[in-house]
Amino acid sequence: MRKEFKIYCTSPDIRPDHLIRLFHFGRTETELASVLHTDVATIRRWKSGTLAVPLLCVKHLELLDADNVLRCPGVWHGTRAEGSKLVIPYGTELTFDYAEVERLSQYRRLYHLHAMQTDLVEKLMMERDFYRENCHRQARFGLMLNRLFG
Repeated sequence: MRKEFKIYCTSPDIRPDHLIRLFHFGRTETELASVLHTDVATIRRWKSGTLAVPLLCVKHLELLDADNVLRCPGVWHGTRAEGSKLVIPYGTELTFDYAEVERLSQYRRLYHLHAMQTDLVEKLMMERDFYRENCHRQARFGLMLNRLFG
């Protein structure tokens, strides 16, 4: 039979499924009481839904669960710090060392330099093709004039 959870928070922004994860999984009632500096009876009242869970307690548990993990929308969600490295959890856990972050401005400058050089090479290749075609055209025209007047 499916168990019904009646837990709720003083803030309407905190969803019940989030509260269930924080209060019903991972820690015992005694551990929760010691971490949140309250008694076990209060934890039981929160879990049963007779008393609303204060937002401050929810935020405190979130911080304890965070373990240096960023909780934000977008691509940085789940990123964590390990020593002097920033670990992004996509694919094979891409890591950035602090020295690489310091060189970020150089990477940006090199990227723009590479883009400018690529554009220059493409322009030079188009000019080369244009002059090659014109040289062949002029050579044929000169050969024709030589045959006519030469």
